[in-house]
Amino acid sequence: MGNYPSNNPTQGEVILIGFGPGDPDLLTVKAMKALRQADIIFYDALTNEAFLQTLPAEKVYVGKRCGRHHEEQEQINALLLEAAQKGKNVVRLKGGDPMVFAHAGEEISFLERNGIKTSVIPGITTALALAAEAKVSLTYRGISSSVAFINGHSSHPEAPIADTLVYYMGASHLRTIAKELIDAGRKASTPVLLAYNVSLPDEQFYHLTLGALLQSQVTYPTPLTVLVGEVISQK
Repeated sequence: MGNYPSNNPTQGEVILIGFGPGDPDLLTVKAMKALRQADIIFYDALTNEAFLQTLPAEKVYVGKRCGRHHEEQEQINALLLEAAQKGKNVVRLKGGDPMVFAHAGEEISFLERNGIKTSVIPGITTALALAAEAKVSLTYRGISSSVAFINGHSSHPEAPIADTLVYYMGASHLRTIAKELIDAGRKASTPVLLAYNVSLPDEQFYHLTLGALLQSQVTYPTPLTVLVGEVISQK
């Protein structure tokens, strides 16, 4: 999707930036430059507010968490457009990577239809941060040649054919995920790694199997990422 020219040269632009999994030290150099130059930052729930307070820009929280949508997507679109039309340098800061389960496509499409220049600065998506923190190779030679990222928030999470699976936002449907995968042919002994607050000081890992997860009555903390596959046992 290309950038469409603006009819108003005084308009600002919107930069979508990936904050990464939570540790500000994992931000790219390019992202830091853009954040320091921003006039206003619209940020999500999974970003570090203490870090944001070190930046001079105006900060506006527009986070959406399960059951607690502070702003609906249409409202967020309108806020971004209004700020850019006022000539401000706007940053839309998202947890993880903007282009992975983050509605970036909707925001870019809306803004460019309205003549606003946009750009994207990638961040480290949670699956990759989890692999690094847990020292688990998602594509371990001879074990895994394919990886799938799945939305675990759905009440009927998919069970795709891939060697390694990573479910985002899966805390509410852990047993369903386990059942779907076992029903699809995965062994009950398949290793599972649950990860809470990847890259942050209170990061926690929980090692199970699909069979154990199916029977578990434990309530795990959120946000939670679910890694499934034999690569876990190769660490």
